[in-house]
Parts: sequence; structure tokens; C-alpha cells
Amino acid sequence: MNNLEKLQQLTHITTQEIADALDVTLADVQAWQDDVRVPTIAELEALVGIFSSQLDAQGIETQTQPHPIHIRLSLDYLLNLGLTTSDWITLKWAFEGQWQGDKLAVGFFHNGQLTRLVTSDSEFVAAFAGYLILQTEGEFEPYIDEFDDDKVYDWRLLRLAGETYRDVTRELIATDLPEIK
Repeated sequence: MNNLEKLQQLTHITTQEIADALDVTLADVQAWQDDVRVPTIAELEALVGIFSSQLDAQGIETQTQPHPIHIRLSLDYLLNLGLTTSDWITLKWAFEGQWQGDKLAVGFFHNGQLTRLVTSDSEFVAAFAGYLILQTEGEFEPYIDEFDDDKVYDWRLLRLAGETYRDVTRELIATDLPEIK
């Protein structure tokens, strides 16, 4: 399970462009997409660099906010393991400008009801210690609130427009989680 195809969709980079940039074959890239083979560390780092620069360019075209100092995806995001603070900032930077005032948020759901929103970088760091676990052993992890008797929440990445939201989890990470409405 990896985010290579998701990142291609988000950045509009073709498989051929990836193969050309890394000087590998289309079959190599397809094997990475299908989780048949894991890229080498050097290839992973190159992929992260390619996608990071494309997301940065998207943000530059649409953002009205000042440019963050570091725009960099993590290997964990590429491999669909987790979101770091850097991934969070990068995704917010790339998409909030295109979303015309809407915000990226993490929503906590209990029994299908939205109970909490994380919308700022500082809230993200406080809620997840800077790292939101996406999946381990192929299964997505719930959020366990250690400060509230280990209460278990479903979480989703949301596009927040005022008081309304749309679940964009499947658009940003490789998952088969059901959409929450």
C-alpha cells in the first residue's frame, strides 16, 4: 500500500515522466505502484523530491499566504505509513489555495459524529505529536485519545468550508476507508 499513484494524481506527473526523471523503466515504476517491489532508498528520496517540488509549485501558483520555509514530503507519506508535520504543511500549502478559502483539517468522529477538528499546524502537533499514523501492517489505525480514557475515534482528512466539510481522505492517501459524511 503506497501513495505513488495518489501523488501522481495530485501533481499530474505521468508514469513516463517519473521513469524518465529517475532513469528507470516503466516496468520499475509499475512494480512500485503495485507494491511488487519497493524502490531503493535513493529512488524513494528522488520520488519525494520530485513530488515535493511539484506540490510546492502548485502552492506558489494559488496561495496568497507567505511561503513556508520547508516544503517536503516524507518517505512515510509516500509509503502511506503516516503524515508528519512537514507532510501536513505541504498538503495545506499545495491545496488550500486551490480550495478558495477552504481549509485542510483532521476530523475526529465518534459513532459517526464529528466531535473535534484539527485545523492549524500547532493543533496538528499537539494532537499527534507531529505524526499521524496512517496504517500499520496494511490496516488503518484509529486515533486513541490517551487524555480521555483512551477513547477511540475514527479520523478523516477533511476539506472544511465554514461549518461544512467533505471527507477527502481517499483523495489524499491510498485507502479503502469508507467516506464519512
